[in-house]
Amino acid sequence: MMFKKETPDEIVSLLGEGVEMVGEISFSNGLRVDGVVKGKIRSEAALVIGPRGRIEADVYIRRVSINGEFHGIIHASDRVEIHREGRVYGDIFTPCLIIEAGALFDGKCNMSDQKATKAEGGSPQLKAIDSAGDLTKAPQQAVGQEKAWPK
Repeated sequence: MMFKKETPDEIVSLLGEGVEMVGEISFSNGLRVDGVVKGKIRSEAALVIGPRGRIEADVYIRRVSINGEFHGIIHASDRVEIHREGRVYGDIFTPCLIIEAGALFDGKCNMSDQKATKAEGGSPQLKAIDSAGDLTKAPQQAVGQEKAWPK
């Protein structure tokens, strides 16, 4: 008899409608939430929030697909997908964000590599380019700081 090995993206666990869980959840294979979760979620697998699912948590995940409602902060190492029925209230940190038409996202998203930003001195840099396309000799300034441009 051969058994199929589950992959991290395969949904093998379900938190069903009518179930409310408060605390910390960790899992090694995919999880679908159709109930309510409040607390913290950690995994290197996939998380699916069903249309009736609701999560209020800090989430550290590889990939999340949102069809229900999410409140909190998402740290996704792979991607975040907010589908048409999805509603997200909170901040997202991910290299890839997909938002379908009709979805709601109320928060901030950071898609930059935080390690690279810290290594370069902390704040993002802005380089001024003249009309010929060459970099000016002026020092770099952080985004948001004023620069006196030559007339």
